[in-house]
Amino acid sequence: MTLELFWKADVAGGKSSYEVVRQAVRPRLAGTQDVDPDRRFDVTLLINGLPLIQLELKKATVELNQAFNQIEKYAQEGKYTGIYSLLQMFVIMTPDSTAYFANAEPDHFNKAFLFNWRTRDNHPVENGLAFTRQVLNIPMAHKMVSEYTVIDQERQSLILLRPYQIYAIEAVMHRIHDHQDGFVWHTTGSGKTLTSYKTAKLAAQDPGVDKVIFLVDRRDLDEQTTSNFSAYAANDDIAINEAQNTGDLMRKLQQNDGKVLVTSIQKLHRAVKKTQAQLETGKQSRFSKTLKQRVIFFVDEAHRSQFGKMQKEIRAAFVNSNWYGYTGTPIFNENKKQLKGDLAVTTEELFGKVCHVYNLRDALEDQAVLPFNVEHVTTIGKDTLITRALEKETQRVKARRDKQGRLLSTADEAKIRAKIQAMSVKDLEETYLTPADFETDEHINQVVQYILQKGPRKTSLGHGNYNAILTTSSIEMAQRYYQAFKAAKRATHNQLDPDWPRIAITYALSENEDQSAQKHDQMATILKDYNQQYHTNFDLTDLNLYNEDVAKRAARREAVFAHLPTDQEINLVIVVRRLLTGFDAPRLNTLFVDRTLAYQELIQAYSRTNRLQNRELKQEGQIVTFRVPAIMEANEREAYKLYSGEGSFNVIIRPTYQQAVLKFQKAVVDLKAIAPTPTAADDLKGTTAKVQFVKAFRQVNQQLNSLSMYNDFTWKNSEKAFGIAQPEVESYTGKYLRIKAAVTNQEPEKVPEELAALDFSLAVGSVVLVDYDYLTQLIQDWIDEQQQYSTPDQAQAHMTDYLQNSAKVQASLNKLAETQPQQAQLIREAMPYIEQQMQQSQQQSDQNQAPVALNARELVADYAQRQLVKKTSVFAHTWGLDQAALLRVAREHTVGTDEWHHEQELTQSANLAAALQAQTAAGPKIPAILPLYRIKSQAAWRQFIEHDLAIYLQK
Repeated sequence: MTLELFWKADVAGGKSSYEVVRQAVRPRLAGTQDVDPDRRFDVTLLINGLPLIQLELKKATVELNQAFNQIEKYAQEGKYTGIYSLLQMFVIMTPDSTAYFANAEPDHFNKAFLFNWRTRDNHPVENGLAFTRQVLNIPMAHKMVSEYTVIDQERQSLILLRPYQIYAIEAVMHRIHDHQDGFVWHTTGSGKTLTSYKTAKLAAQDPGVDKVIFLVDRRDLDEQTTSNFSAYAANDDIAINEAQNTGDLMRKLQQNDGKVLVTSIQKLHRAVKKTQAQLETGKQSRFSKTLKQRVIFFVDEAHRSQFGKMQKEIRAAFVNSNWYGYTGTPIFNENKKQLKGDLAVTTEELFGKVCHVYNLRDALEDQAVLPFNVEHVTTIGKDTLITRALEKETQRVKARRDKQGRLLSTADEAKIRAKIQAMSVKDLEETYLTPADFETDEHINQVVQYILQKGPRKTSLGHGNYNAILTTSSIEMAQRYYQAFKAAKRATHNQLDPDWPRIAITYALSENEDQSAQKHDQMATILKDYNQQYHTNFDLTDLNLYNEDVAKRAARREAVFAHLPTDQEINLVIVVRRLLTGFDAPRLNTLFVDRTLAYQELIQAYSRTNRLQNRELKQEGQIVTFRVPAIMEANEREAYKLYSGEGSFNVIIRPTYQQAVLKFQKAVVDLKAIAPTPTAADDLKGTTAKVQFVKAFRQVNQQLNSLSMYNDFTWKNSEKAFGIAQPEVESYTGKYLRIKAAVTNQEPEKVPEELAALDFSLAVGSVVLVDYDYLTQLIQDWIDEQQQYSTPDQAQAHMTDYLQNSAKVQASLNKLAETQPQQAQLIREAMPYIEQQMQQSQQQSDQNQAPVALNARELVADYAQRQLVKKTSVFAHTWGLDQAALLRVAREHTVGTDEWHHEQELTQSANLAAALQAQTAAGPKIPAILPLYRIKSQAAWRQFIEHDLAIYLQK
């Protein structure tokens, strides 16, 4: 028996029906009146009676993020269960702002994937009424939840397409129907793989199309694309095929199964050449029939290999084919001269006119990718550069004078100095620096030390724990860097992670043109290190498998690699060109560049870092270059101009450090205009003043979080430099957190409307006031997150969150130790006990017993009491004292004072005979004379309480 509930193809007709429900009530669960109130959904759109789209409507004064938080809270309350678990799409709307996002598990809502709508020519649609007309009409609303959604099986998540993806799909399908070729220009990081998958699926279902082939140009991209397509197709009505070899490809192309075939252009080219050779010798080939069919080709990043010649021959063989390219960096006349041979053609010459454009500037304005924070560091300063230029120019002129039989004159020297002084830094770099200047041991060691010192902050170690790539100019340089890091790490230990950074090196086999024995030996050593670190077993015969493991471990996307223990993660990958194109890794946030890049190579490489992941922790892609800074900045401007248009540089690149300082200073001035001192924040009267304070503090926090990522950032002389010192920032933070607590801990109906409309979910990073209250609350959040998982599998699936939160606790402990060392020591000692209690609670849950609710403060206090009992038991036995009396004296004593209570009771309990009997060679020497014993025992217990028990007696 089959039950049909939804008809995807019946759009605006057929069996489909559409209804609008207002103020649907989701009642509280039985017996939960105090913690689970009734909830009302503003507007729910039903298709065939199924709730598929929900709208949350807010006043213009309410921030969209607050509406997002409300839906997330409803999910955590279990309001989207039962028939409401069918919801596919949420829309949050005010009269002037609108956004939409896909449904998710209660603990997987992510503001990074809160999307705005845009028109076909990329103009934003903010107005709620305009959004409704464009998106929530029929047929568009029907298509949004049927045709333009994807379930990613690998990540167990629902994906809603963004408007530019939809427009590209529609444009390509229109070209297919018209038998016209074309290409899609969507900037790197904007989801081209998903766009091409959806288009390939629709093309495969078109009755006028016989076959759909998706071409890539590298083995690793073949596997990556197949993996992505298969993850999308697992819950879809289409199958994905991958050809293992040329013969397998030819067999699968002869099948009429309607599947999308993913293969490399090399395999397809070999199949075509093999068939042509058979036909030329008079042999029959069943594959020749396939060459006459209507075949649609989708091509990923066509300019990454010897594509031109191969495509020409394949296109000639498939006489009834159409071709569609997907690229984030098209080749234009301006940059085709960089390419050689068959590649020296534009993308339009290869594929035809562009179908849809969504460039880097569009994506940044749409917040589909992150901006770049680029810093140019050089090991050859301007003074050194000028000195070298003078030396080289002098040598050049002197050589000419020597040929003329003349001496170098004073006038010659003056002309040389004038020439050098008149040259720009870029001209000096181009004229007088060579690659060899950056291949010295001195240069390599300076770069290594920079990464070891600055890298932890760049990658948010202990907070976001992102990873990085270092790209070099050659395999030889990559291997030298690897050895330099190994040597430097022996002398350097990071406090948060002593083994940071864990390093891997990877390169394409085609890059290793010089197959020298020395390079093979070095690679064998690298593989040995890798096997030891990551418990693998690679050797020189399976470098492809090794490279694949490095890529997956660095990407942290697949389930098996997403939740690895810290010591199994890769922190830094050293590459030449590999992983700089087509490598999708949202957990990568930093690119170190020790080579020159230009045009498409620059955009592709930089774009490895700007994938969305967590807007609060990852706000920008971090780029650091180590060669020819003036040339690199000029190359950046040219690349951004080509791929984003005039005036895009300031949109794409974060401001300079001085510009960032000015923004922070302004935010501080605005904050102090509302509350001149942190204490003044306590005196704010009325809701309006508190709202102004919260908004002003958020700006300070946002600007400081961005400012702290720059190399030049320091708190030294900060009051003069910024107008505020670090302790003052921390005090303001405390005031903000108190207002937040007052709002979030109250019942919603009791919170003033203006405060309730604010989003309090910002990440307070570098300005956190770390005290005992903050740290125990952090631990409580960590405990609560773990206790919500009812099975070991769920806990394992969220291991990354667990490890990140654990690292955050450790980082905060380190900071607390700077100001409150005893409190930090107590909590640090208590952590293993807390984790033990968490494990016991999880075991009870596994055995279907109700888990014990754990309270962080109570656990720390319980640990302290256990330690008091344990330590006083040992001490009392050693000195012949009554333990209960010793505990009473200890608990009623204030550490650091001379006030002692109930000492007489403790003195009377002293038993010299028992002390002498308990005496050991390793213990204290007990006087055998009673008066001396009493004097010495009193001094001993006072010392014991003041020092050994002090951290457990904190009030």
